[in-house]
Amino acid sequence: MPVSINIVPFSDSLELYGEPDFSSAFSLAGHVSISLSSPAFMFQRRRSTTRALMRSLTVTFEGQTEIITPDIGYAPLRLCSITRELVNGEPIDLSNEGHEDSNKPSSWNIIFDIPVPGWLPATSTYGDHSVPEAGTRYALYATATFIYLEDGNSSIFSSFCTPFGCRTHTLNAPRCPVTLTRFAEVPSAPSSSSSTSVFPMALFVVDAQSGQDDTETDTTAIPPEILKKIQVVASIPSAVTLDEISIPLILRLQGNELDGSQRARLRITDFTVDVEQIETYRSTTSLDCVARFMVPPKTQQPPSFPLRNAHPVHTLYEVGLLVTSYSSKSTSTRSFSLFDPSNSEKYVISGDGRVFVHESPEGDATARSPSENWYVLEANIPLAPEPHQLDWAGLRSRRISENSPLFSVCHMMHIALRCVYEQPDGEPVCERLHFSLPMQHVRVGVPQINPSAPNRTNASAMELQKSAPYSQSLPAYSQLFYSNGERKIDYSTPLPLYEPPPSASSSSSFTLDHNDNDRKTIS
Repeated sequence: MPVSINIVPFSDSLELYGEPDFSSAFSLAGHVSISLSSPAFMFQRRRSTTRALMRSLTVTFEGQTEIITPDIGYAPLRLCSITRELVNGEPIDLSNEGHEDSNKPSSWNIIFDIPVPGWLPATSTYGDHSVPEAGTRYALYATATFIYLEDGNSSIFSSFCTPFGCRTHTLNAPRCPVTLTRFAEVPSAPSSSSSTSVFPMALFVVDAQSGQDDTETDTTAIPPEILKKIQVVASIPSAVTLDEISIPLILRLQGNELDGSQRARLRITDFTVDVEQIETYRSTTSLDCVARFMVPPKTQQPPSFPLRNAHPVHTLYEVGLLVTSYSSKSTSTRSFSLFDPSNSEKYVISGDGRVFVHESPEGDATARSPSENWYVLEANIPLAPEPHQLDWAGLRSRRISENSPLFSVCHMMHIALRCVYEQPDGEPVCERLHFSLPMQHVRVGVPQINPSAPNRTNASAMELQKSAPYSQSLPAYSQLFYSNGERKIDYSTPLPLYEPPPSASSSSSFTLDHNDNDRKTIS
């Protein structure tokens, strides 16, 4: 073929910063390379000129997600399809005249810039691990329409057949995969309340629910009016990076509404913590979930309009060779613990556990204020550094928290406080106060290296950063401006201290150099 087209993006990956936002977009730029060459024939001394008239050239960015599970089966969905026409107006005349005998084809680059919606989920693989490569994928596609005016073939037979053949040809460029990666915006100033977390701590006023203790078989429970008087405030980081292997937890307990006898009888002996990852797989029948996203309409979805690069297994489901036994099921859930199995989930509170008894120092008759009656518990919750279990969806590894039309991942921290209450007859009753905290697991970018830092060990890292594409070193728009267009100000960098101007009595001197023969000093 004397004409060929290829897609050359400036980068084969696109970095999305911040939370998914329907009102934001990111730029994906590059160019489509069009090459013309003249074929060589055995009985030709000189290659003929190739001339083509390009009537249209479109480039399309398309995203798709495919779910494959044992109970749902196969469910495809087109996430987006954005097309740009690069030939506007009159057709473009292309010719390699004067370069027919060159070993390199004549090439033209046509630049494109596509706005990628900011709500799109990141590229990832999930689902049945026995059927690889299913999940969320993105790619660029290009299609060109040509009319060959001169195709470089001057044989008598081809000249005889050309008037009877169709000279309009449609060429498709090879598929160009694009990887979308989402990064969270790291706060400019580190958190002062948590030295082990990158993100600041978030406070939760907890509405704890009572439940029977697993070690007790008696149905006797702690009076509900006593448990309702326990106030719990929990603090965890607002986000946890995938590189962190522990999560700081702070619990504050208060029982100001308890009377003296109830405080003496009530004890908090220990608490347990677990971190759970919940993955939800949905089929396209969950229209209420799909409708919340800005996906193409049903007429542009499979099977009415097939995916450009559908998974090979879709053919087996369409012809009926693969059938799921739960045809009416629209969701499937996979949940597991992220807690490090080498550590215990139980944390024992030191002392006798009477955390609500506040004794004033000897000789101090001043009553303590309610703000001083908080009992604080602090712990670092360890996470499994590597996946250690396997099931139908593969390794149970940590993922970022996300919510897409067919696949969602959420994280929860489950906490249970063990309460022991001594009844008036002296018999202890055990019960647990349990609650759950929502978590956000995110991915953060590689920190930028300060070139002005006098550290010779970073020289190789600085050279590596210089060799990286510029699109990976520039900050995202959301890092510099708010959604309304106002510029973000970094208040963590203090202004320089004010220094009064020098007094009139002080003298200073400087030299003005005009030339070697005219030099004056002013003092």
